[in-house]
Amino acid sequence: MKKRQIIIIPILSLLMSLTSCINDDESGRVQYNIGLRLVTKTGELLPESVVRTVHTYMFISGHYFQEIIPESNGRYYISFDNSKPMRLVAVGADVQDGVSLVTPSVGDGFEKICANLNHSLQSRSSSSSVTETTPMHYLCYGSFNYNPDDPIKQSSTATLTMMNKNVRIHIVIKNLLTQLGEGVYTVKLRGFRDALAFDGSIKGDCVEYDPHGSFDSEGTYSTDVINAMPTADGEHVTFCLYKDGKLILIKDSDSDGNPISLLPEDDKAIVVNISKMNLNIIPWSDVNGSTVFN
Repeated sequence: MKKRQIIIIPILSLLMSLTSCINDDESGRVQYNIGLRLVTKTGELLPESVVRTVHTYMFISGHYFQEIIPESNGRYYISFDNSKPMRLVAVGADVQDGVSLVTPSVGDGFEKICANLNHSLQSRSSSSSVTETTPMHYLCYGSFNYNPDDPIKQSSTATLTMMNKNVRIHIVIKNLLTQLGEGVYTVKLRGFRDALAFDGSIKGDCVEYDPHGSFDSEGTYSTDVINAMPTADGEHVTFCLYKDGKLILIKDSDSDGNPISLLPEDDKAIVVNISKMNLNIIPWSDVNGSTVFN
């Protein structure tokens, strides 16, 4: 019996030691099982088909660590040091020709660009149809944050919510011919930017849009739809109207004095009444029944 005890005791001791080491290794980590959810700003679910590709990046202590690849069920399983803040950033687009997604380098911060709009398309000089200026409709972004002060859970299920950053702008001008006569009219919008950062802020170079426009049978002038980034914090849009190349109207605020700005998912119309030389911004869905031209 004594010999057996001498053999058994070291084995039990070794097993207890190994168990202790495993627990020590895992005690400093947190695990999450994360699913993506695409929604509108009012909380309505969007179909997954609105984005063709989604890239998901892990940032530790504010710096890029690695890209996370989903499992076959579409979910993301991550494990990381629970003593450091972590952010999982997801970005996706529906049309690759309209936006370029940028892969970060190890160590990059949140301020780096994650997506650039491709605005190389030239305005058309002649067309009878009103169509999209750029094919980009959806640029979805979202993030999931973990902080060391959060309750520690060895296994947690979470949802990363993505929302569309794209805005759509329509331009409608009334009483142009009756007030200013025949001519070649063009419109320019200034004050936009062309990039989205990993922290969700709008950055990049300044962009000027000059969409093609035409008159309908009632003499109302309207332009192609512009798909763009929302207005950056602290910035605003400037509307310019030209006749035969000469600037005849410039506005950076509406008739109430509010700066022209656009938020994610806005589908707005900039409506101008040349009779009063005023400008209003209203939901596109309200244009047909609007009284702003009266």
